Amino acid sequence: MTNSSFNTLRAGFRRSAWMVLTLILAMGLLYASEPIQYPNNFRLWVHVGTGVILPGGPIPESEQGMHHIFANQKAVDGYASGNFADGSVVVYELREARQQNGIIFEGSRRRVDVMIKDSNLYKNTGGWRFERFMGNGQTEDVIHDSGASCFECHKKANAHGFVISQIH
Repeated sequence: MTNSSFNTLRAGFRRSAWMVLTLILAMGLLYASEPIQYPNNFRLWVHVGTGVILPGGPIPESEQGMHHIFANQKAVDGYASGNFADGSVVVYELREARQQNGIIFEGSRRRVDVMIKDSNLYKNTGGWRFERFMGNGQTEDVIHDSGASCFECHKKANAHGFVISQIH
């Protein structure tokens, strides 16, 4: 390969790399520029289920506690078929699990995770926007990767519309 050919190839690679980086940053800015969509009064929605993960098992400490899952009516309709319509919202609330005298009860809220279905806006994450609010916060979404980290687990549930929870 001549020096001139190598320089041309290298310049083309740089342009391609910059284009990919620009596209990734633009997608992140587009996602980040959308208003936060904290679902007020989600505890009045349909309660899909509750699970408790206690210390001592293989589950990381960050996931230990009492898990409540709530769904708006559009999401409830999607649970039966696994086809969730745009406008479906699923909320995963994680609270501390307290034990006293053999009784497990919920403690303080640790976080609220939200899935919002819009198949036109979130094609790279199965049509879902993912948000996470720590503690009782409602204004700061701490997910900064356009939901890619959340979708890593959710993509395993592709047969059920990328929603891990199910109504039994």
